[in-house]
Amino acid sequence: MHTIFYQLADPMMIVEYDFNRWYIRDINKAFTGLSGYRKHELLEVNPEDFVKDSLPFGQLMAKLIEDEQLTFDAELTTRSTMTATVRLSCRKFQMEEQTYYMLVCKDVSAERWGDEFAVDHKIMMAIGISEQFRIFSLKRYFAPLAQGSASFLNRSIFELVAEEHRAPLRRIMERAKSIGKIEHLELHMHIGEGKNTAKALIKPFYSGNRAFNNYLIMLTELNEQAQEEDPSYKLRMLMLNKNISATSLSRSTLISLTTISKIRNGKIKKPQRLTAELIAGELGVKPEAIWSSFKQ
Repeated sequence: MHTIFYQLADPMMIVEYDFNRWYIRDINKAFTGLSGYRKHELLEVNPEDFVKDSLPFGQLMAKLIEDEQLTFDAELTTRSTMTATVRLSCRKFQMEEQTYYMLVCKDVSAERWGDEFAVDHKIMMAIGISEQFRIFSLKRYFAPLAQGSASFLNRSIFELVAEEHRAPLRRIMERAKSIGKIEHLELHMHIGEGKNTAKALIKPFYSGNRAFNNYLIMLTELNEQAQEEDPSYKLRMLMLNKNISATSLSRSTLISLTTISKIRNGKIKKPQRLTAELIAGELGVKPEAIWSSFKQ
């Protein structure tokens, strides 16, 4: 049993098959945190007592031993009586003429919960967040993204959130962590090339020793920036409400119909001030009511 085994970040246990049954021979510190059990409580215990799968533990081990590239998801009953979903992989090694098997147990509880939640709910995206607010996983269900999910990994979640919503998001995440319940929030995010409005569900997850583990943010809605903030949308609504056509607006302001059409369709994002003043005046509003960039 090498010292490095106890220091590795992945939860691991060493098992041995002897006298026609399986025994747990050792666990590392990370496994203690995941399971909530201390080392002396698990030594000599049959792992079949708390590692549950559709296959008996012996058959599960046989498949993992046969192919070291294989992984299986199983349920680990923790000391806190919560069940953690772990992704098992196996490595065989020899020590003093004895054969042992090292089971690596990656906690995928958040991932499993997200997939199950998405069965009955329309989810755009699931984002795994560490206690330090770093993204460790990102899974798309319906949300289109130009860049791959890997480009988001290890970034702060606040990099994707509009500045005015960063403090509220932090407060709600901390509250979810402290009370152990799902929280909801609407916020503006920068995902992809544009600005989006999102509805988010925030769920905290804990280890078997009841220590906080991570967050899962589920985006139940992800839309382009609200149309009400789009100048071309505001202009179209004002023209509709006042029953003013593009042609009549062109005639009354002496602005070319081509320019009016481009502004109305969003091809011209910010017209010249005089143009904006003429259009806004004809519609009975100030330019900043349509183009916020003209605010003093």
